[in-house]
Amino acid sequence: MNKTSILALVVVPILLGSCIKAEQENTECDIETVSLHLDTPSDFFYHDYDTIQTVISTDTDIVFTVRSYASVQRIPTTLRITAGATVYVVAEDETITPFLNGSLVDYSNDKVQRFLVVSENKVWSRRYSVSVVRDVPSEGNLSMNFENYYLDPSGKYYIWEAPEVFTDGTWKNGNPGFKISKSSAKPLDYPSTPVVGGGPDGSDCLKLETCDTGPFGRIAKMLIASGSMFNGVFDVSNALKDALKATQFGTPFTHKPVLMRVWLRYEPGASFQDREGNKVEGVIDEPDAYVVLYRNEDAEGNKVQLDGNDVLSSPYIVGLGRLPHHYNDDGSDKLSNNPIHGVTNEWQEVTIPVEYRAELDADELADKGYSLIIGFASSWGGAYFKGAIGSKLLVDNAQLFCE
Repeated sequence: MNKTSILALVVVPILLGSCIKAEQENTECDIETVSLHLDTPSDFFYHDYDTIQTVISTDTDIVFTVRSYASVQRIPTTLRITAGATVYVVAEDETITPFLNGSLVDYSNDKVQRFLVVSENKVWSRRYSVSVVRDVPSEGNLSMNFENYYLDPSGKYYIWEAPEVFTDGTWKNGNPGFKISKSSAKPLDYPSTPVVGGGPDGSDCLKLETCDTGPFGRIAKMLIASGSMFNGVFDVSNALKDALKATQFGTPFTHKPVLMRVWLRYEPGASFQDREGNKVEGVIDEPDAYVVLYRNEDAEGNKVQLDGNDVLSSPYIVGLGRLPHHYNDDGSDKLSNNPIHGVTNEWQEVTIPVEYRAELDADELADKGYSLIIGFASSWGGAYFKGAIGSKLLVDNAQLFCE
């Protein structure tokens, strides 16, 4: 054996050892899922799949909704956390003790259980809360004025609360995704923002604007961000990989919506563009507003959750009301004499009736077998990154009427 071969035999193990030693411990400290283990889930939840919640990266408050009569004193709870991390229970006096999966947790009397997740390298940590609340039947009709808003913890963009409207109490929009693409933007430069005193009655209203996503958006081939507002989930961790899938629509509802009345004001941007940023001649941008009711469980009992791919086309949709559009998806003209269907830069109240494709099952409706979607957008093709930069939709005093 020559000297070169001997040297190679000595160096290779040293390099391999160095690689193993250099491997860093995990820095993540997230709860990925929370599971409540019950022998008879239907005695507690409306659906068996409600016993497990997937926790998206931006959420730290996990809330389970159970039937109004359910006992929630001692429920076996399991937390799936990121690899290598450790989870602790945080007491009222801030002392911590290790949490053992499957432990019986008391959620009675509106108790909020707090947890601390510490990363494998012990440098990073994150706090979570888990609670179980009893369902309070709604009266059906909903009023939405968009006046309850605040800045997110980073101070970058606005969040709107709607505790009297949705089970999770919060409107969703694409602002968290816009933060990734244009981190230098000020709060009022985001696609979804409040307008103080800008409503038709002098109250605060909502402004949705189609914005340029900047250099990062061009790299990701997501050139524009339509201002939006909807109920459901926006998974920002998946927004760049699959924006349509990241936008999940709807929350369970126990009433039959028949129409929505809402005050709108709209100004289209100057130049409509396709996904590649090419100007499309003769097309004027349009706003979007819709109400959807859909079955949230398939024949096998699996959860159905509509997303950006099928929010308006899923076969599970039973009722749909939408602001009419006067252009086809390919840009061809439907009604060139009235391209934005009467929604102008002056406030006006618009009525959107809900048309049904199938009869509702009364028992399923009472048992939350249907989910409701209410959505607004500044560009009708915004989900596919088509629209006009500068298009502005103002929204206020929306009312949903049910049978």
